[in-house]
Amino acid sequence: MAFCNQCGATLQEGDRFCPACGAPVKGAPAAPAAVPGPAGAQQPAAPQYQSVGIRFGSQIIDGIIILAFYMLMGYWVASTYGGLKPEGWELKGGPAILVVSVSFIFAMAYFILLEAFWNGQTLGKKLTGIRVVQTDGQPITLAQAVIRNVLRVVDGLVFYLVGAILVWRSPLRQRLGDRVADTVVVKKR
Repeated sequence: MAFCNQCGATLQEGDRFCPACGAPVKGAPAAPAAVPGPAGAQQPAAPQYQSVGIRFGSQIIDGIIILAFYMLMGYWVASTYGGLKPEGWELKGGPAILVVSVSFIFAMAYFILLEAFWNGQTLGKKLTGIRVVQTDGQPITLAQAVIRNVLRVVDGLVFYLVGAILVWRSPLRQRLGDRVADTVVVKKR
């Protein structure tokens, strides 16, 4: 009988991850890249769940796009409401709330609509070669994109530390939004 090196839970033969804590089982055989099926047909390879590093790279690219929108929106509102200064633009009160609100809506729409209708990818995910799918490998739905991205607000706390910890603790590398929406981030084939 085998036990998890991380938490001590009992493991069954063939377990690749601990059923209690999700830690990888040392010495467990890796999933084969492809398994021959009937008449030599190939079975699809196991998904490659993506962890914090590549997702962070994707997030930086998407963040630059959202920041550019914010800067352009701020400049436009400042020029309309008299907030332009020689050293840049400055907004207070209603115009500042307008820029922040519209930029937040743009960011949510950017993630939700692109993931739902562009093969589970934002521009950042496309450039880094990853995508969001359902845990069974099917394409993500609009409802799942909404759920995982609304919960981005929680995952993004303390500079995405909350999301990173959840990804590190999950055998499927899921943050809170992924767990609730039943989605995973995988390497695009």
